[in-house]
Amino acid sequence: MTPMKKPYLLLLLLLILSQVTNAQLACPPNFDFELGTTANWRYGGGTCCPIATTPSGPITSRHTITSAASPVDPYGLFPTLCPEGGNFSFKLGNANTGAEAESMQYHLRVPGGSKSYSIIFRYAVVLEDPNHDPSEQPRFEVKAYDSITGAPVPCAQFSFVASSTLPGFKQSAASLSVYYKPWTMASIDLGSMNGRTVTLDFATGDCSLTGHFGYA
Repeated sequence: MTPMKKPYLLLLLLLILSQVTNAQLACPPNFDFELGTTANWRYGGGTCCPIATTPSGPITSRHTITSAASPVDPYGLFPTLCPEGGNFSFKLGNANTGAEAESMQYHLRVPGGSKSYSIIFRYAVVLEDPNHDPSEQPRFEVKAYDSITGAPVPCAQFSFVASSTLPGFKQSAASLSVYYKPWTMASIDLGSMNGRTVTLDFATGDCSLTGHFGYA
């Protein structure tokens, strides 16, 4: 029997940092992967569920830079390079199984004196739905928290747990147990973190029973 694959997530981070003047600030170094590398990002690997990762080096096929030469996603048939601009995106996780989890983190200093400061990013997600208990399902999570205290940034936590009823997700024609969300824009308001350093944490996880996947 062919082993079932696990969900994955294709992630492009585009940063728009705005002050009350609506002036766009410079993107932090390589926040958008436009160096074609993951410089200034920190890798993590571990298990799910819940997602638990520890610092690691890049894990082959689980931390992957994508470009225009990369193939389309086999489940959603969307490009693995975000079509909204840029030369590179980042794929977190893959379609393998094994209760694996992956993460990427970026430490971002919010400028002092900024009354308004937001991140805009684009993401795409692929999750297999084995109809397990929600605590055992594949998932994609986005978190922002104070790098020193660990306190979460208000209203800056996203969590997608595999389900056939997730808003904005479509059933894959390639596998009826897989649901995907094509490239979508989201934002995180960091205005309350004026002058502080924030950790941005993106993570994907397979099902805890080891047979199903998720990636972004």
